[in-house]
Amino acid sequence: MKEELKREYERIKDRISPEEFEELIEKKKEELGDIGFMDDLTIASTVVDDILKEKNTMLSEKPEHRMDTISKLEEGAETPVTGRVMKISSPRTFTTRKGREGKLANVIIADDTGELRAVFWTENIKLLKKFREGDVIRIKDVNIRGGFGGRKEAHLMPRSTVEVLDPEDYPEFPEYREEITPIGDLVEDDEVNVIARITGVSRVRTFERDGREGRFISLDIMDATGSTTYTLWNNDVNLVEELGLKEGDAVKILWAQPRRRDDKVTLTHTSLTRVVPGEYDVPEFREELVKIGDLHEMRNVTVMGLVTKVNDPVEFERNDGTTGSVKSIEIADDTGSARVTLWDEDTRIKINKGDIIRISGANVEFDDFNQSYRINTNFNTRITLNPESDGALLKVLEEYREQMRPMKISEILEMEDEGEEVDVVGRIFSLSDPREFEREDGTGIVRSMELADETGKIRISLWDEKAEKPMNIGDAVRIENARIRLGLYSVELSAGRTTRIVNPLPEDMEDLPSFEELEEMLYQTKKIADLEEDDRNIRIIARVVDLFEPREFQRGDGTPGLVRTAEFADDTGSIRASLWDDAAEKPLSIGDPVKIENPRVVFRDDMGGGRLETQHRKQFKD
Repeated sequence: MKEELKREYERIKDRISPEEFEELIEKKKEELGDIGFMDDLTIASTVVDDILKEKNTMLSEKPEHRMDTISKLEEGAETPVTGRVMKISSPRTFTTRKGREGKLANVIIADDTGELRAVFWTENIKLLKKFREGDVIRIKDVNIRGGFGGRKEAHLMPRSTVEVLDPEDYPEFPEYREEITPIGDLVEDDEVNVIARITGVSRVRTFERDGREGRFISLDIMDATGSTTYTLWNNDVNLVEELGLKEGDAVKILWAQPRRRDDKVTLTHTSLTRVVPGEYDVPEFREELVKIGDLHEMRNVTVMGLVTKVNDPVEFERNDGTTGSVKSIEIADDTGSARVTLWDEDTRIKINKGDIIRISGANVEFDDFNQSYRINTNFNTRITLNPESDGALLKVLEEYREQMRPMKISEILEMEDEGEEVDVVGRIFSLSDPREFEREDGTGIVRSMELADETGKIRISLWDEKAEKPMNIGDAVRIENARIRLGLYSVELSAGRTTRIVNPLPEDMEDLPSFEELEEMLYQTKKIADLEEDDRNIRIIARVVDLFEPREFQRGDGTPGLVRTAEFADDTGSIRASLWDDAAEKPLSIGDPVKIENPRVVFRDDMGGGRLETQHRKQFKD
């Protein structure tokens, strides 16, 4: 080849071989005939120009290089893909780094050369309605990218479209087969399809792994051959709510992953799993309730009862150094009562005394300490509060609940059974400061308060952590499991380890007067001349006529105190008063009018008259 022709060939050397170039030049000469003014260089230039303009001679468009099958797809290409739909995942939600929520779904398509994952993004999700498993589709305008494990993936773009093709035109494509595996035949193997009925839906639970928090939810499922658990993780948890899955629904679960756990094969939702609710031929679900009186050592039981006692959670340290929590409640039905032990996340469920609770998937163990059967929750236990049902047991429990309302204070004051536990609702009427004391096992804390409702007041001793609970005078509280104690003058209550101090329920507040209304109900206004020793629940309105400076002292337990002496008078006489601690620091001046509520009245021979003893800040008001 002449040097001048070689320079022209350089322009197209990536298109054809030198021999092909020379053949085209000779062919061109024959087409032009005897044209003397066109030399070989001119003809070669014409051939090169024709090649550069000819679309059909592009290397990528030649049959051997055309990306018309899955195996020929190259990363970075934007091209249509065709195949039979083998799997369609349920759409899953995600959140972008900018906080925006999106969705994606995975579709596996296959031709006679291989399989490909097609990723449908938020704007493409609507296209999923156009096809189903087994259809042959062509997806136009997809971007081929590298995926997990080096496998290629087709990512749809906003402009992508889907066309359903005639499957008879593609007889060479693999056949779609949807084999259903009975639950009783599950083995730890590849992905499976099952048709089942949901017999229970757990709450969403959390876990921590590598410093990150995850979520999961478990569905109990059954068919005619057996039962198992199907678990969804993290963002897939949302599918339960999005699909409206509930107990009793029938579902088809495609391409779930079997896994062995504790000698049982369970199912796990993966990025390719699809859940399809529908009307399927599976047995109806009837949950068998076990009466509490019939409990014995058994597994995976369902019980329903009325919550008769709730204890506060207790934290503990596991062997691996992590912190766990345990909480116990007591439930009862018309055959008996039992203790229920809740662990970790279950301890944070807001369970109130008087709730009706259904517990499914629990185990029953014999409690050697209490010599009774105990219901123990576990990983798969489902707890439903105040379930909707028209069953006879539910009606019985609702009747029992009406008998469990907190007692009025006047009723408690008439009780004589020391140690009996009672519930009461009222407003904090007076409140002392916590004080420490020494006991055999170390230092304890105690605090006293008065609780009032429209029927009266009662003194309550708060011990240890109950004494440190933040409270204010006037607060409405519900006190559960307080023990009766016979005090010096009347019945009192003791709030110890098993007592709960919680916010009142809405129904508790219906008839509870305000603090100001209680003051008017419970205090009797008296003149100074009419005071009698040990008067209780009285109010005195007077004026300061004498006032001494506060002085410090040390109590028997070593703690510092403050006391101040003042004299008050009304139109019937005067009386000296001892103002203690906070009351001693109250800014007062001679001539100030004051209202003194609930003082202790004592008469001392050495003083030749009576004396008022104030005990805490709220009993002494301007």
